[in-house]
Formats: sequence, structure tokens, C-alpha cells
Amino acid sequence: MHYSFRLFFATCLVASVQAQFLNPARGLNKVTERVYVATGYALGNVIYVLTDKSIVVVDTTESPAAAQATLDEMRKISSLPVSYIVYTHFHGDHINGATVFKGEGTKIIAQRQHTEELAKYVMLSGYNTRLNSNQFGSTLPVEKRGARLAMDPRQAGARGYIRPNIFFDEEYRFEEGGVKFELYHTLGETFDHLMVWMPQERVLLPGDLFYESFPMLASPMKPDRPIVGWAASLDRMRKLHPAFLVPSHTRPQVGETNIDSTLENYARAIRWVHDETVKRLNQGMALERIRDEVRLPADLVGLPYLQPGYGTVPWSVNGIYKEYTGWYDFNPADLNPGPKSALSQALMEASGGSAAILKRAGRETNSQLVLELTDVVLAAEPNNSEAHAMRATALEKLGAAAKNTVERNVYLVGAQQSRDR
Repeated sequence: MHYSFRLFFATCLVASVQAQFLNPARGLNKVTERVYVATGYALGNVIYVLTDKSIVVVDTTESPAAAQATLDEMRKISSLPVSYIVYTHFHGDHINGATVFKGEGTKIIAQRQHTEELAKYVMLSGYNTRLNSNQFGSTLPVEKRGARLAMDPRQAGARGYIRPNIFFDEEYRFEEGGVKFELYHTLGETFDHLMVWMPQERVLLPGDLFYESFPMLASPMKPDRPIVGWAASLDRMRKLHPAFLVPSHTRPQVGETNIDSTLENYARAIRWVHDETVKRLNQGMALERIRDEVRLPADLVGLPYLQPGYGTVPWSVNGIYKEYTGWYDFNPADLNPGPKSALSQALMEASGGSAAILKRAGRETNSQLVLELTDVVLAAEPNNSEAHAMRATALEKLGAAAKNTVERNVYLVGAQQSRDR
């Protein structure tokens, strides 16, 4: 169904940030006379730019099926061929629907590091299958999932991916059907990330450098991200003074003043967390204390687009700490640690056995502490059914209370695994 952008904006305004990120209204939404964004068909958006003689597609979603559903709607508006496909970065939810849009002569553009970054992902395909299953909750009932793909992530891959035939280093410009496109290398979500600027339309496509959640500066299961570069990229966007901001996740933003304020706050939040973490790191604080102390300032913490629907401040602290330090935490006991099972066995002997620890866990109302107590038992007795049952209950409580969509999936997948045991 085709909605006007004004109606789309009004509808989304009353929805929660989490709902916007997970389940934006499904439809092909008109942003300007030339720009349409398909939301709700997949985790990521497809952005269509209608020129005088062709269509330019920016990002292609996670699968050919999702991509085709968006194109079916676009074909009700225009039958023009697709001349260009632009990948904002290598993540699968942006590149795996390309076969649907590729026609004879279609050019595909990516930043120079795209191939290298994708090769790293493929090298770790076994690990990434497990990662995606946890992050997107593929084994959970759909209604219980937080962040999720439209398709089963265990089946996601390069089925609809096509290798780019145009690569650039720092910038690339082209004109198509009377529309000028400027592509710039912008670090942040990935090292190959790019943004698309349409100066005549004053439309900026930031990829994953902005969406309506605190940014995922450090994913719990993924490599380090260029956090300082992310903030610098947002500063660069502000200098363009866009009137329309159309991200590859969540809804578009409109109005130069609103967009400038949003990007300024987004960049300031990133720098604040980075600088406050580094300051405490230099003061010799342990990671646990830094994570407990670093908070957004009062004027940022309540902003709807900085809520922890996807990324979180504590996870960002973990990532910044990891980026700048080694694995040693200055506790000599951690330099050459023994097996966890040996320590757990000793703790159980000292406390009177697994029954004593589980009895204590049974009185506990703090679900995180229940997890840690059952960890002790399960490290020494992996098949202890009582510990698995207690652990599953604690994880289900944590999942139900989680505001973060990835956190919810990780907890509930863990609970499911414990129930299965």
C-alpha cells in the first residue's frame, strides 16, 4: 500500500521507539517527488530514487523475497529500469536482495573496503551463523523475538548478493536522469560504510549511521567499530544541511532544523560515552566500575532516538574499553586462569555442594545473580537439571524485562537452550 510521507510520519510518531525499529509500518512511503522508502518488508529499508530515465536503488534488504515485495509496490508507480544499486555497507540486511533489481547494464557501487569486509564475514561463516541465530532469535517463536529478520537468519546468505562493479575510495559522483548523486566514505557502522547525498533534492541517505535508537557502537558478538569515525561522519552530514534524512532502518526525518539537531545530539552522545570511558580508563578504573558510572547527560538521556532499543551505553563502554586495551585486566589471577570447572568445583565443595548453591539461588530475586550462581553449578555439573531449570526461569524474566531488542533475543534463546537441556 502506498502512503503519503505525511501520513506515514504521523502514524509512526505515536509508536514506541522499539516498535519503530522492529516493525515500522509496512509500505512504500513517498518522501519527496523522487524519493521513496520501503519499510516493514525486512529488517532494513529499500530506498528508491526515481530519476527522469531510471531508478537508483540504495540498499536491497536481507533476501530476494523481501526485495521483490518492495519492487512490486514500486512497479505500481514506475516501470523504469534500475540503473544503479548502491550498497551502503556489507551487512547482509543491505546486500542480499540485489538479484531482484539487477538488469542488463545495472551498475552496483560500493566503497573500496566492501569486498575485504565481506570476505572476513565469510571466513567466519560458522561463527556468524551462530551469532545471527542469537541476535535475531531465529529459534524463538516470531511473536517473542526482539530484533528480527524477515527470513530465518539460519538461511540468510549471499543468495541474492551480486558483487559490485564500481568501487571508490573516498568519494564518487554520478548524474542519472537529471539527478546528481554524491557518495562519500563515512566510517561508523562498518569500515566500508558510505553515505549518499543528493544536493538538488537536499536528501541525505545515511545508511546505518543514524536510526531511532542509541547506536550499536559495540555489538556484543561482533568486531570493533570505528566509534570516533562514526561521530566525525555525523559532523560531516550536518555540514550538508539536509532537509530530508532517509536512513536504512526506521523512519525518515524531515526539516533542516530538526535533522541538524538530531545529528548533533547523536554525535554528541557518541563522543560523550567515548570520552567519559577513556577518562576513567586513564584513571585506572576497572571496566565494571566504568560501565556503572558512564551515563548520558541529562539533556540527552530522554531523547526518543537515543533510547537503548538496539545499542546501549554499557555495551558501548565494553567496546571502547576493548578497543583501547588488551585482554589482561591487571588482576594477576586472570593472567593465566585455570579451567572454570575447577574453580566451580572448589566453590561447591566450600559451600556444601551444588544443592546449597541452588538453594541460595532459589531464594534470590535478582535474576542476574541467579544466572551467575547456576553458572557455578553448571561449570562443574553440566547436566544438573535443577540448575538448568532455574537458569531458564531467570533468563525468561530477564528477556521479558529487556528493552533492548538484541538483549531480549539473547536471553530468550539462552532460556530455550536451558529448557532443552
